[in-house]
Amino acid sequence: MVFDWIHGLVNPMPDQHRCLQELLERDPDQYLVCNALFLGAVPGKLGVPGLAPRRWTAVSMAGLAISSEDSTFFGPAPVGPGEDQRAANRAANAAFMAAVSPVRDRVNELLAEMGATGDFPHFTDGIITLPDATAVMSVPGFEFHRSDLPSNTRLVGVLPPVAVDGWQPPAWWQELDGTRPVVAVTQGTLANNDLSNLVEPTLRGLADLDVTVVAALGGQDPEALSIPTPANARVGKFVPFDKLLPKSAVLVTNGGAGGIHQALAAGTPVIVAGETEDKPANAARVAHHGLGLDLGTATPTPEAVADAVRRVLDDTEIRENVRRMAKVYAEHDAVTEIERLSLG
Repeated sequence: MVFDWIHGLVNPMPDQHRCLQELLERDPDQYLVCNALFLGAVPGKLGVPGLAPRRWTAVSMAGLAISSEDSTFFGPAPVGPGEDQRAANRAANAAFMAAVSPVRDRVNELLAEMGATGDFPHFTDGIITLPDATAVMSVPGFEFHRSDLPSNTRLVGVLPPVAVDGWQPPAWWQELDGTRPVVAVTQGTLANNDLSNLVEPTLRGLADLDVTVVAALGGQDPEALSIPTPANARVGKFVPFDKLLPKSAVLVTNGGAGGIHQALAAGTPVIVAGETEDKPANAARVAHHGLGLDLGTATPTPEAVADAVRRVLDDTEIRENVRRMAKVYAEHDAVTEIERLSLG
């Protein structure tokens, strides 16, 4: 992770800063809205000479990793009887900061070369606290509670699914008529090069259950499957979530934030199997708030998937929690809230 952050996010910062300066030289009366991991505006905030946008709004797709007295990226730190929860959280956050400190060191090395007068803080803190405003694509009730969230930071909800022009439902679409539960499964759009990680165990594990399984392959051809398609399964190279999730009783996912948020906004519980990027942190949120189950691995057995699906389908508390969360998502208009933050 440290290697990826340094080479993928930090080292481009000087070039990003130069590009931003070129845009502002053409027209200095501009606002900047960017991904929170775009660091081109950081140098200006920390004393590097140059022009600055009228206002800088960062948008974060990942769950909050910012230090807090109340939580860590993965939730409140485990404590024993009588132990101080906040002290445990501080210690866990400090350990995380130490583990990724080379990232902060590299940012500050580049900033010093550029003539900065200030230092960049811990990386996952700085990307949130330095912008004039930070919009986090999440909602209360999904994130871990933080009473000390910075005043510049807002949970704004999630973007609505983008309708796909020209998509035609396959012939089997009419089978998703509510006569039996629909279980959707996906490995996302990036981590789907090996469908034996999650899609195939799901197809195998649910083959004898009274459910309809819909495998959305994120662009992969169905021929990429190394197993025969079970009789109760339907496979699509691409199946739009805005159409599929409202028909689904549960989503089995590798844990990308976008898919999880779309499912919960549609009132669909989730079963998460992911170990890379922010996926374990997303899974921790799902488990902590009772919105589904965390399988704790990216490569579950068919039996583990089947057991999890049975548990979720039978768990009225999970379904009620997700229904409440869907109402929270519906209360937020992310685009409008980002515009409001951007204008100050």
